[in-house]
Amino acid sequence: MQQRILDTHIHLWPSTALSTTDHTWMQPGHKLTRRHGITEYRASTSSSPFQPAGFVYVETDRHLPSLTPESSSPDTISDEELKKWARAPLQELEFLRRVVEGSSEDLENDGFDPASDPELVKGLVVWAPFHLPSAVFDRYLAIAEKTLGEKAWKRVVGFRYLLQGQGVEGVKTAAENAEFVGNVVKLAGMDGGKGKVFDVGADAHRDGIEAVEVVGELVEKVRKNGGVKVRFVLNHLGKPNLSTPSSNYPSFSRYKAALQRYASDPNIYMKVSGALNEFEPTPTPADPLEILETLTPYFDHVYSVFGAKRLMFGSDWPVCNVGGPKGETEGEESNWSVWRSVVARWMGDRELTAEECEFIWSKTGTIAYGIEGFAMTAGSGREMSIGF
Repeated sequence: MQQRILDTHIHLWPSTALSTTDHTWMQPGHKLTRRHGITEYRASTSSSPFQPAGFVYVETDRHLPSLTPESSSPDTISDEELKKWARAPLQELEFLRRVVEGSSEDLENDGFDPASDPELVKGLVVWAPFHLPSAVFDRYLAIAEKTLGEKAWKRVVGFRYLLQGQGVEGVKTAAENAEFVGNVVKLAGMDGGKGKVFDVGADAHRDGIEAVEVVGELVEKVRKNGGVKVRFVLNHLGKPNLSTPSSNYPSFSRYKAALQRYASDPNIYMKVSGALNEFEPTPTPADPLEILETLTPYFDHVYSVFGAKRLMFGSDWPVCNVGGPKGETEGEESNWSVWRSVVARWMGDRELTAEECEFIWSKTGTIAYGIEGFAMTAGSGREMSIGF
C-alpha cells in the first residue's frame, strides 16, 4: 500500500472567468486563459505513477475594481456595495459552491464530474479583505458564508490575501495596518476555536528578500496581539530567485535567515511548491535532475528549519505550467508529474524516513488545515520517494 498525496495548492476556474474583469492578470494571450477545471487537473495527473487523493483549492487573485469599496466606513457601507465591489471574488465562491455541491447546470463551462470530483475537494482557501476595517471584514465573511452555502463553507480551511506582487512597501503596509493584524488574529477563534489558516503569498524573487523578512514582522505582530494560535502556511518556498545557483545568489544567506526566524514557531508551515516559475529570466531546465540540483539547497534549508512535520507537498497547478518545462501537456509528461518526481527524488536522496515522507505528502497538510477524514495508509514512504 502506498501513502496518499494531498496536493495542498491548486487553482481552478471556469471558462466564464477568463476576462480581465474576472482576473486582472489574465490578459488576452496569457497561457492560462482557458478553462482549468478538475477535468483538466485529473488529466494532468492521470498518467503519473502516483496521483492525488485530494487537494486544497487556493483562491485565484480575482479582480477588484479598487483597493477599497467606494464607501469604506463600516457605518455607511451597505451589503450591496460590498457585493458590487467584490463581484469577482464572490463569483469565485459561487463556482466553488457548484463544485462542492456537484450542482453545476453548465458542466462544459465549469469542468468537473459531479459524480466523483466534489470529494476531491478536501479544503478551500478563499480570499478575504483583511485590509479593511474589522466591521467590514466581518460583514464580508457573512456574505461569503451565505454565498458558499453550508456544505462548501464547511470546506473552508483558510484564507489568503495575496501579498506577492505588491512590492516590499505593500507587504509593509499590511504588517503596519492594525486592522489587517487584528483580522488575522480573528482566524484563531473561528470554527469553534479550531481556527483557520492564513496562507502567505510573498515573493522573494520579484519583490526582494525583504518582502519575506517583513512577513516575519507581520507574524510577530499577530502573535503579540492575541494570535498565538493562528496557523500560517507559507506558499512556494517563499518564491526564491532560482535563475542562478544558490552559490551565486547574493541573497541566499538573507533568504535562509528570513526563514530561520520561523524555526521555533510550531504554527508556521511551508509548502514545497511553486518553484517551476522561479527560474526566469532563464528557462526552467528541461531535465528534472537539473531542476533538483538547483533546488536542493533550498529543499535542504526548509527541511532544516521546519522539519518534515511542517512541510507539505503542493503542485501549484496550473500555474506550474507557465514556467514549467512541459507547458500545458498532460499525463506522465505534465509539469505536475515533473514536480512530484523532483520532490520525490529529493526525499530519496536525503533518505527521509517513511514517517517523514508521509508528513510531506499528506499528513502535514491535513494537520495544518484541520482536514478530517483524509485517511493515511501504512505503506512505505520510502517507496513513494522513488523519483524520475
